[in-house]
Amino acid sequence: MTDYAALQQKVEEEKNKLVEIARAIHSRPELGGQEFFAAELITGYLEEKGFKVWRGLGGLKTAFMASYGDAGYHVGFCSEYDALPDIGHGCGHNLIAVAGVAAGVALAAAIKDQPGRVSIIGTPDEEDHGGKVDLVRAGVFDDIDAAMMFHPGCSNNFHVESLACRDFRFIFHGRSAHASSEPWEGQNALDAVIQTFNGINALRQHIKDDARVHGIISEGGLAPNVVPDRAAADFIIRSRDSGYLNEVVEKVIACARGAATITGTTLELVESGYPYDAMISNRVMADLFAESLKESGYAVDSPHQEGRGSIDMGNVSLVTPAIHPLVAITDQWVPGHTHEFTALCNTDEAYEVMLTVGQAMAITGLKAIKDPGLQAKIKKEFKRQTGNQAN
Repeated sequence: MTDYAALQQKVEEEKNKLVEIARAIHSRPELGGQEFFAAELITGYLEEKGFKVWRGLGGLKTAFMASYGDAGYHVGFCSEYDALPDIGHGCGHNLIAVAGVAAGVALAAAIKDQPGRVSIIGTPDEEDHGGKVDLVRAGVFDDIDAAMMFHPGCSNNFHVESLACRDFRFIFHGRSAHASSEPWEGQNALDAVIQTFNGINALRQHIKDDARVHGIISEGGLAPNVVPDRAAADFIIRSRDSGYLNEVVEKVIACARGAATITGTTLELVESGYPYDAMISNRVMADLFAESLKESGYAVDSPHQEGRGSIDMGNVSLVTPAIHPLVAITDQWVPGHTHEFTALCNTDEAYEVMLTVGQAMAITGLKAIKDPGLQAKIKKEFKRQTGNQAN
């Protein structure tokens, strides 16, 4: 049996169990950092398949690494399994999680008794905190030669790029007073928040098209007859270019400072400390994946196009060659982060795409493991795109 036949046979053998795991994760959505059921379900399965498992990776309780093989070119597949509040798996992380598992198990079967290593890296809390940021800082990806994952959607884009982003909370401190009898004694923190939004709305005309600024009022006072002495707004600021992102950040902060000045309040600025870098898709790997996906029989032809968001895989892509292809699970338009997309991610069609993508990622990894010339091309492209030296 050839390596490729062994890989395909493994996916076929395990498909019922893999779909069962994906359905179970979908039925028990867990928020970021609390994905104990999903992490244990996946790691238990991988241990049964002969993988060596490390839990609590990088100090994150629900992160893990499961590895097979001791030497050679090291391919890593990222699995995400956190859900959204109220919506559940409206971003398809149940599919992402198990596609990575399928790829790892299939590739392990193909490299049995041959040089090469494969790891599945469980990366929690992508939707909020950015678990991959912690794992990158902990050096988890320093030993990975090529990293892969996919994202389900309603369109196909194998060379996915993303927006760098930074998260802020603007907290304004004023002075409370009776809103009717002595309002002049107060300094209205909510007014400062509102003026911040007004300033940012005026700023939008003067920033580049790829930049995004969006936020919510997270605190606005406790009673309408009391001048609020504290109010807060949370903002995400994004741009395709990390350098320009920093310029936009300074402009937005200036809006908040100006709002504090005109309302007589003081500004407390809090940054999350988990910036997402822009995704740099390794073009050699992405083309290889597209080729492998076609060989795996993928046949969803979608006419739609989707915009850019921000992903913590971008941080990984600056450390090691990486891809994050977007693959359609339907030819219909169903917006992500909705209850409708949640339902879509629990269909037979979605699970079929999940298995096909898992097989394609495994084939991509196998081609790289077997071809030193291809490994050199991937490294050369990584250095050209990032200026960094690959592992």
